Amino acid sequence: MNSFFTTKRLSSEVSSPKDVRVKLVAIAKDEAAYLTQWIHHHIYFGFDDIEIYINRTTDNSSDVLDDICASYPNVSWDSADWVDMCPEDAKKQIQFVVYNKVWHEVRKEQAFTHIIFLDIDEYWLPLDFQTTIKEFLQSRNTDDVISFEWMNDEGNLPKLSQLPSIVSGNLSPLVKTVYPINVPVKELRHHVPLFSGSVNHVLADGQAFKPRPTLIQAVAPELQSLKDAFIYHRAHRSAEEYVSLLLRGRPGDLFPYKSNRYGLPQKDKMFRDVKLPDSLYSRYIKSYKDFESRVNYVEHKQEAESFVEQRLKLSLENLEKHVKANYPLMMQIFRGVKLPEVTNVFCNVRKRLVASRAEDFKFIRDLAIDAASQNLDEAIELMEIAKKLNPNGPVILAKLDEFKNKKASETIS
Repeated sequence: MNSFFTTKRLSSEVSSPKDVRVKLVAIAKDEAAYLTQWIHHHIYFGFDDIEIYINRTTDNSSDVLDDICASYPNVSWDSADWVDMCPEDAKKQIQFVVYNKVWHEVRKEQAFTHIIFLDIDEYWLPLDFQTTIKEFLQSRNTDDVISFEWMNDEGNLPKLSQLPSIVSGNLSPLVKTVYPINVPVKELRHHVPLFSGSVNHVLADGQAFKPRPTLIQAVAPELQSLKDAFIYHRAHRSAEEYVSLLLRGRPGDLFPYKSNRYGLPQKDKMFRDVKLPDSLYSRYIKSYKDFESRVNYVEHKQEAESFVEQRLKLSLENLEKHVKANYPLMMQIFRGVKLPEVTNVFCNVRKRLVASRAEDFKFIRDLAIDAASQNLDEAIELMEIAKKLNPNGPVILAKLDEFKNKKASETIS
């Protein structure tokens, strides 16, 4: 077993400039099926202490975490439901309320040199698949604030699978940031903090962080690249899990689905894939199996995964009602999802919409473009209808050719 797995809870003050001790903090809601993998991953890569707050949770997360904490004293958890006693506006900011509580405590205790806040779908990943977070920070100026760029997964993996041997996705300009605990922070934010004093804020390759003019928590386009370490953002996992996770909603939002999601991604010019070294990956998987056995996850796995399945079922059962009531938003959320249970609902709703505006070729054209991300056959059928209404429309003709060519290429492959 790796030496990383014998770490104990830290209580003494940091004594050396290079004595790097990193605390990882997360907030989790109904994440029982993913906690064991996520915790193992970050202990494996050298994080000294992991603290998880669960909130508004109805699955068996507490049972999973109790068994992990019993074997690993450097992992702890607590409930954050106390935030729900705050006024309504504060309840919507549960992440920031909890993060600032932890930030205050860590600065007061001085037991760690660095802290990072990640979600349970975010995995800190070294490109070589062996450098630990401590080694990474020790190789840099330990006073630097370092932001790690995202790689967003594709949502094309088998359901409830582990970290894949080929990590792939579109690079994102959004980041997650590791802070030395004594840097002057005025306001914690999701991706990049607002500093109250001068700091040396860099990316993983040492280049100075430069924000986008219109998105200050994202890195400038000319700096965006795959670097020696990044955040693998498992926001989608599989199509089934994506649809299930959507029903978690957003804090303080009465709408049942996560309205800040934009469907399953398509490969773009920032697509990259990373083949993890076979021997190191095998070692990682063996380590995970040992970890899973040690924390008795077999006792909780079926219940944890059944929760994901039941939420998927409920998500699908509620789909038609909300697609009918709010087609544009639901199309945004479910774009690219090709599960038959999803595509059938959207197809039927689009048929009704076409019937209600049967002479509006622009409207039907736009519905066809929507359909193309879910079902090319439906998209072609709708675009043919639009073409009959406007035979020489340049967008209609171009899109119809595009859809037919794509359909032909998929048939060949």
